[in-house]
Amino acid sequence: MDSARVEVNGVGRRFGRRVALDAVDLEVRAGEIVALVGPNGSGKTTLLKILAGLLRPTSGTVRVLGLDPWRERPRVMEQARFAFAPPLLYESLTAREHLDLLAAGRRSNVSSETVGDALTRVGLAARADDRVATFSFGMRQRLALALALVPRPQLLVLDEPNDGLDPLAVLELRELLNRLRREEGVAILLASHLLIEVEQLVDRLLLLDEGRTVFCGTPEQLCGSAGRLCLTVEEAGRAAEMLCSRGFAARALDGRSVVLESRSIGLAKAAEILGGAGLALHEFHEERPTLEKALLERLRAARDGKSA
Repeated sequence: MDSARVEVNGVGRRFGRRVALDAVDLEVRAGEIVALVGPNGSGKTTLLKILAGLLRPTSGTVRVLGLDPWRERPRVMEQARFAFAPPLLYESLTAREHLDLLAAGRRSNVSSETVGDALTRVGLAARADDRVATFSFGMRQRLALALALVPRPQLLVLDEPNDGLDPLAVLELRELLNRLRREEGVAILLASHLLIEVEQLVDRLLLLDEGRTVFCGTPEQLCGSAGRLCLTVEEAGRAAEMLCSRGFAARALDGRSVVLESRSIGLAKAAEILGGAGLALHEFHEERPTLEKALLERLRAARDGKSA
């Protein structure tokens, strides 16, 4: 399960003078879940449309399942599914009729059992024969996901899949995506603003801002890089001076709190240095920020660096 399903190398896209994407790299492998995150206008939807063959990149190369999606879109769509928000559905058709119509359009030999299984997976089995006109927005999102599962793809691309879903449906979606990648090796790429869910679900994330890559890696790497080491000690000012004199970048926050860079010193070493100065170390712990805070800090740092 280590073959690449998506390969994006140095991709750029311009709309006149506006740069929507600038030298973006991305890889999504089989059995992996990757998230696109970033503020509105960062380039997430542009990148998804390029992967779907709806836009042609201005520069760089794109391969989806080893194919150029712009030139070979029909072949890509045989094994890749794209669910854009909001979903485009027919008000007069039932959920089951949507899946039957899709299977006929794709000339797929899809059984009624497969259709029923897809609807069950997304929690719509009881509403399979109801018209979409009666569906809530969250139910429409579920139907869009069911459509993306028939027939089962090698690559699943989702745009804001949690929009309109209640907390239970979000949990069910998370479990479904994990089963697809774990049991069937489906590669999943999703764009989402729901960072709490992103942190719990994805293997890696790509943070974009104004079309440029700000970060690409695991949520743990991003949060760890923004974390800090917190010490509670008597006479924080003198403790910080002692640590600095030994080459550690420490600063006192108040009379009892000292902070250092994450993982910059071990507990035993800190206790040795402070104990040698007659200072008692009361607490020693890593402070890990939320993914949202870490993303905001990385975005601010990137923007400050660009404006400097």
